[in-house]
Amino acid sequence: MKRFWIVICILVIGVQPVSAAVPAWTEVDGIYYNDKGEVIEGAVSKGIDVSKHQGKIDWAKVKQTDINFAIIRCGYGDDYTFQDDEYFATNVKGCETNHIPYGIYIYSYATNTTMAKSEANHVLRLINQTGAKPTMPVYYDLEDSSQENLTAKKFGDIAETFCNIIMSKGYTVGVYASLYWWNTKLTDSRFNNWFKWVAQYNSKCAYEGAYDMWQYSSTGKVNGISGNSDMNILLTKNCSMGGHVDVIVSSTGKASPEKSATITYKCNLCGRQRTQIVYRAKKVSLSKKTYRYTGKENKPKVTIRDSKGNVISSKNYTVTYKNHIKPGQAKVIINFKNLYEGTVTRTFTIKPAKAVLSSIKNVKRKKMIVKWKKAKGADGYEVGCANNKAMTKGLRVANVKAPKKTKTIKKLNLWQKYYIRVRAYKKINGVKVYGYWSSKKHLVITK
Repeated sequence: MKRFWIVICILVIGVQPVSAAVPAWTEVDGIYYNDKGEVIEGAVSKGIDVSKHQGKIDWAKVKQTDINFAIIRCGYGDDYTFQDDEYFATNVKGCETNHIPYGIYIYSYATNTTMAKSEANHVLRLINQTGAKPTMPVYYDLEDSSQENLTAKKFGDIAETFCNIIMSKGYTVGVYASLYWWNTKLTDSRFNNWFKWVAQYNSKCAYEGAYDMWQYSSTGKVNGISGNSDMNILLTKNCSMGGHVDVIVSSTGKASPEKSATITYKCNLCGRQRTQIVYRAKKVSLSKKTYRYTGKENKPKVTIRDSKGNVISSKNYTVTYKNHIKPGQAKVIINFKNLYEGTVTRTFTIKPAKAVLSSIKNVKRKKMIVKWKKAKGADGYEVGCANNKAMTKGLRVANVKAPKKTKTIKKLNLWQKYYIRVRAYKKINGVKVYGYWSSKKHLVITK
């Protein structure tokens, strides 16, 4: 009987929830709990949103806490400097110095699209002035009493104007509002196009639609910040909010034409790890290997494939050209960067320009004088003389070194028609590279 009760006690103890002893709003082994010790489904990260109301923040101390990100207010209302948040630049610098991912928000007073446009410009001006590089969305804070009587469509028009301007500059966007506003005012379908940030100070968020972030308190305490802080939970497993914020945790180096590389990343927001194999740059191809001299630059397109046959993005290398105007051998120099390192060189040929035959003249003793125009960059010329237009019968070929531009052909047959053509050549590594033949001229030997 005693053994039976021991077994019962063990079973009862075993079913006690682990979360019972977990402090409020904390994370244990990747699982986040609310103030009741209940699991927050889908939670992946905890953060804060700040403004001048938090005063001077010691971001180095914040970094040492369980805070993983921040949303920083840049200002409020139209694009006037007196409506800038005086701590925006300082807070941006604090996050960047301490490698804390951050987004931006602006408090809106907009009641029409003109004001919305001005508020978007307000954000962009401050981003440019501070050099901010947010990795999380730019949020539009809609909650002011001056906007309460706007229709759902009007709210949609205002938000769409703001978001489109921000997105046109390459930033992701979202909208912040209270649960009440989301349920009663921000109901236009266009709000589903942007990230949603819902404010509800409660143990659970009751919003029934899809959302990405939940502001659960305005009275949080964070080391490094005096007074209260707004607290937020990021609720997306795939970091849809601007994508994963990956940092390199290990690497075998950079890939090159000789070797591949392996890089392991970890997302600062959700902790996801991924391994990337950067395959070696195996094949470098030029779109064209031969050009004819035109006096202009010749720049064949470069395509580089890795050892798996995939095209390597041009973001990973720069291309420069040398000796790529005049006849001869030109160079393409590829310098790798970013995920790659090393340099490779490829060559292509620029042939002399098409020769121009000026005249042919029969002179005494069955001779012919052939004249042509100078071809720029040519080392010499080849003159062809034949008895037929196809240049196959009785063909003779004579070479003339530049800068000479005439050739006397002797021992011709009386009353025979002869066809003449000429082409320039350039010596490249001891080999003659010929340009195109000129048009043919012909005459009959009469003396």
